[in-house]
Amino acid sequence: MAVTVPFQVLKKEKALCGRMRTSTTWIGIAVFAMILSAISPGVGLAIAAMPVNAGHVDAAPSASTLGYSYNWAGYAAGGANGTVTQVVGTWVQPTLNCASPNTTYLATWVGIDGFNTSDLVQTGTGGACSGGSASYNAWWEVLPASETIIGSIPVHAGDTITASVTYSTTTKKFTMAIADGTHSFSKTEKVSHTVRNAAECIVERPEVGRSLSSLAKFTTDKFSSCTATLGGVTGGVGTFGSVFEIDMVNNHDTKIIGKTSAVTGGKTFHVTWKGYS
Repeated sequence: MAVTVPFQVLKKEKALCGRMRTSTTWIGIAVFAMILSAISPGVGLAIAAMPVNAGHVDAAPSASTLGYSYNWAGYAAGGANGTVTQVVGTWVQPTLNCASPNTTYLATWVGIDGFNTSDLVQTGTGGACSGGSASYNAWWEVLPASETIIGSIPVHAGDTITASVTYSTTTKKFTMAIADGTHSFSKTEKVSHTVRNAAECIVERPEVGRSLSSLAKFTTDKFSSCTATLGGVTGGVGTFGSVFEIDMVNNHDTKIIGKTSAVTGGKTFHVTWKGYS
């Protein structure tokens, strides 16, 4: 069942390593949805993001904007409408620390749209801690439909995941693909009314029971590669003119719980769990 939660990106000026300083302000509203499988050891969790309206984004060329989000950490590369045709990400599934009996969640994914539009095509992995045990899975989603768990891909902590979302200008369809070792899956869907002006590599905490969940404890969630194709040009997420770096904060305060690193080599970054203390 879809439920809403505010997503606000606040203005923050900061000198960024290897980037221009920018004072661009961007504010957005997003909602996130999730459908749970029964939480027990070995049983997966499906997590999905469903942004509704991220508002106007106005970034200077060759600039990176650093903002705060209640739900997301990671990077989005922005382009003109209709220019984004692919995003590809590779990450290692983080090991969740489930020493606490609390129920906590984590999702890692790549997607097209969703940053400043209600459309979103995405695929990735999810993890949950419940009763001291961790479970993991893979999933794909095309809004407004619910996410689908990919049962043919068993996900474990430490697995190397490669996922992509690709738009064909010939067939006008999206293909979501994800691989974990020898296990792979792809799904091609026709999607109407997409804007295709943003590509994302994101670490997320979902909303559960009409409130934001707790971010599961991990060390780092590392994208060894995050690349996109905008306007026919393929490059690392950090190489495009409009790049948006997002730190995750705890609800309405400015306590960072998921810290996004600078991009190295144009395409590598990580999100560090900072905790709630």
